[in-house]
Amino acid sequence: MTADSTGGRGDLLEYATAVATAEDTDTVFEELASAAERAFGFSSTVVEAKDSGLLSVRSWSGEPPDSSGIGADEGLAGHAFQTGETVHVSDMRADPRVEDVPSDAPRSVVSVPMGNAGVFQASRDEPGGFDDEDIAVVEQLAEHARRAVERIRSKQRLKASERRFRSLFEDADHPVVLYSTTWGQPGTIEYANEAAEELFDASEADLREHELGSLLAADASELVPEDGAHTVETELDEPVSMRVLDVTVKPMPDAGDADAFAELRDVTEQTQRERVLTSLHDATRRMFVSEDRSEIASVMVEAAEGLVDLPYVGVFFEADGDLHPESVSSPVSTNGPPVLRAGESIAWEVYDSGEPEWVRDVADHPKRHNADSVIEEEFLFPLGDHGVLLVGAEERGVLTREDRDLAGILAANGEAALDRAEHEQRLREQETTLRDERNRLAALFENVPSPTAGFTVEDNEPILQSVNSAFETVFGYDESELVGENIDDYIVPPSRRGEAELYNRKLQAGKNINVEVRRETADGPRDFLLDVVPFKLEEPTVQGYAMYTEITDRKERERELERQNDRLEEFASIVSHDLRNPLNVARGYVELAEETKSDEHFERVDEALERMADIVDDVLTLARQGRSLEETEAVPLAAAAESAWRNVNTEGASLELEDPPTLSADPTRIGSLLENLFGNAVEHGTECVTGERADGGGPLTVTVGGLGGEDDAGFYVEDDGVGIPEERRDVVFESGETFSVDGTGFGLAIVEDIAEAHGLDVTLTESESGGARFEFTPEDSTVVTD
Repeated sequence: MTADSTGGRGDLLEYATAVATAEDTDTVFEELASAAERAFGFSSTVVEAKDSGLLSVRSWSGEPPDSSGIGADEGLAGHAFQTGETVHVSDMRADPRVEDVPSDAPRSVVSVPMGNAGVFQASRDEPGGFDDEDIAVVEQLAEHARRAVERIRSKQRLKASERRFRSLFEDADHPVVLYSTTWGQPGTIEYANEAAEELFDASEADLREHELGSLLAADASELVPEDGAHTVETELDEPVSMRVLDVTVKPMPDAGDADAFAELRDVTEQTQRERVLTSLHDATRRMFVSEDRSEIASVMVEAAEGLVDLPYVGVFFEADGDLHPESVSSPVSTNGPPVLRAGESIAWEVYDSGEPEWVRDVADHPKRHNADSVIEEEFLFPLGDHGVLLVGAEERGVLTREDRDLAGILAANGEAALDRAEHEQRLREQETTLRDERNRLAALFENVPSPTAGFTVEDNEPILQSVNSAFETVFGYDESELVGENIDDYIVPPSRRGEAELYNRKLQAGKNINVEVRRETADGPRDFLLDVVPFKLEEPTVQGYAMYTEITDRKERERELERQNDRLEEFASIVSHDLRNPLNVARGYVELAEETKSDEHFERVDEALERMADIVDDVLTLARQGRSLEETEAVPLAAAAESAWRNVNTEGASLELEDPPTLSADPTRIGSLLENLFGNAVEHGTECVTGERADGGGPLTVTVGGLGGEDDAGFYVEDDGVGIPEERRDVVFESGETFSVDGTGFGLAIVEDIAEAHGLDVTLTESESGGARFEFTPEDSTVVTD
């Protein structure tokens, strides 16, 4: 219900009082609509009265109705009026009984007949707006209105027939008495019809000796019709009785000694029905707020005892293939409540079939479970998969259809409450399971040895949510620094951003990622196997985990193997080509020497052999320098350059240093790199070892310096010699390529291999003075330390 329970009952009582004292039906209808809106918050209500074959709108609350009335057999209201039964539509748009529903029409409607008076409709804007308790409220409102309308119309009929009253007095169906009033108090009874004699169990003569107020429990002043007719709800005073009476009193002018008229109507059944409904709704509320099966069973038993006023009520739940007693009001035998076995009891038949049964003679039933039971007649109601509700009587013929209907409503509500409790229990278990699973995942996440990060992809950007301790250790960031940030900004090298963006787009589309990547770590660039699985797809975001398994050593072995294979191919080329030429020359001159016996041919043989020795030395150097690095140390490039300069025949040339950086490198290999560059500059930038420039511009100058800008930009080696023509720059790093008569063509190949082993890219360009300039830049991260 939408209203507070206490407040709702107070408003209901106020409304009942108002309609009970209403003088006309219009007032009743207005009070009905007003009370429904004021106390119970219905979106709109309509009161339609029966009028010449139509149901005419007499009052409303909320939005005014679209028409002034409909046929008495049309629509939901007509159906309720014709059948005398409440019609509940949970969703107007989904119910096949309703057609052409306007878009602004209420979603849920309850139509309750008010006897012959008409129909009361209450509606709410949301679907499923009425539960059982709400429907009961609507029925109670309509019932009070029905009674009030009946009272008013009865009064009107009485007034119209007042002149004929005495002639009809004795034939009245209800107890009727005429009495006098004195000083605002009811006086003695003057006349009483046979129904009144039966009601009071006294003759008319005996009744004339009593004042009306002494026979009824109502306050005597309420029996005086000072301001016209009114109705009082009361009970008989003596003997004590549970019978409830509606006493309608009105003035009777010109009636001799009697000046007041009282009609007494027995409304015990109606009042009891209201009390039963209230009790039933209270029990339903208690069951639905409980999540304990045993408590729900106890409420059902307690409510059933009150509804049918019988001592034997029991709820049995299925367990282990039988029906076990959960809550019983009284034992049916000296052995206590039994366990009802499968296939051996009436209760099991009802449970198994799902159909209720009214057994009027338990003793003669073939499935009677207990021969010692005192139960002679019983109702049995299935409670779905939960069990059964039993209501029994010690005598046959005691149970009524009304008892059956009330117990059936209780059983249906109890089944729904048990379903709800079971559902809530499953939800709690699922929540517990999910919580445990989440805890296990969190523990697994934290203890995974590989760096792992939880993320959300938003607008193709991986926004970090959490990382494990391995991630913090490997990448050198605390979780607090990264949460809410684009993780690519922290660990993806600039040269790999395009590749990372491609992976992010795939993740946004819900695709798995399993690729080899290179990432920045606390120890520099490292290689990883990246596995990313999106585990929750919700537009427009994707959540998941990314695991980085380090494969740096494996990738380095692969790169080393690739370099070795390349060198093997180079060596094969050298053996097949570079060494073959001088070998053929030597062999030719040896043959000439044998033929001519001339020593000068042996000088040529010696030159060829020296050429072969130089090639072999360079090949060995290339093989050694091309191996991957095992250990590095901080190498100041300035000191390394000066040392290398001293190891090269650079007479006449000069070395300049322009703030070269410090490298993390193998000092021997860096020295070899510089020696080859210096030797190449002197050999190709000048015409002779004097160091004079080939273009006659003075001594050669070789400069070593940092590339400037960022600390990790790299370094360069340049000279101001004649330079290398642009068309030759693409081949100078190939093994055996030389443009010098005396060169072997391996110097710059050695330079490139040493650079690659240190993670440096080497580029040949032109210096500002036109000489050769070699620039060395890190591939992903830098080997430059400062």
